Amino acid sequence: MDNGGDYTRQSPYLWSGVPHYYGDIVRQLLISAAALVLLGAPFYAEDLRAELPFEIMGAIVFVALGALLNPHSKLAIFANVIAAGVGSVVYETWALYQYEDSTWTQFILREVIAIILLVAFYFSMKTARAFLLHKVGKRDEAGEFDEERMEYDPPAVRGAKSVSGNDDFNPWASRNHSPKGKAKSEESESSRMSPGRSREEIEPKSHPYEERL
Repeated sequence: MDNGGDYTRQSPYLWSGVPHYYGDIVRQLLISAAALVLLGAPFYAEDLRAELPFEIMGAIVFVALGALLNPHSKLAIFANVIAAGVGSVVYETWALYQYEDSTWTQFILREVIAIILLVAFYFSMKTARAFLLHKVGKRDEAGEFDEERMEYDPPAVRGAKSVSGNDDFNPWASRNHSPKGKAKSEESESSRMSPGRSREEIEPKSHPYEERL
């Protein structure tokens, strides 16, 4: 099977082969946050013996929800939205409330965990939005917004041609190229050449010389 070499078409979705699905990014972020929660606990915890059980449970929840993520489960992605959002709020609140009594190491570790969970919350929300809009697994097509706009336009607006309501605003050439325009232009030219005289006087039907013959 020919792989196409240098001409192989690459997917525009860098982190996942499924369009509008960011579960792989969320999984990596949650696992990173769980590892940092456990490894950094001795450095940022105030009372390690009291706080360690909660930190271990939080890390297990992050890893479990990351493992359950898949493009077919709406419930899993919404559970990740809640877990990432709650975890970010908890660690950010902890970092700011204990800022004056904490060391720089404690503050930075809590802030890093809060930021990682905040980014995971962002990508979880993007995937959740795609689920609600039924966009997961569907690629974007050029002009899809133009088609949606045309559906809401009334037929009279879509089929109407841009013409002016008054002939005076039409270009002079377009008016003179039509039969009516030519006749009208000839009459206007004759009236300008002989003001006050009719067309019969200018161009008589019979010539005086013919009557003598």
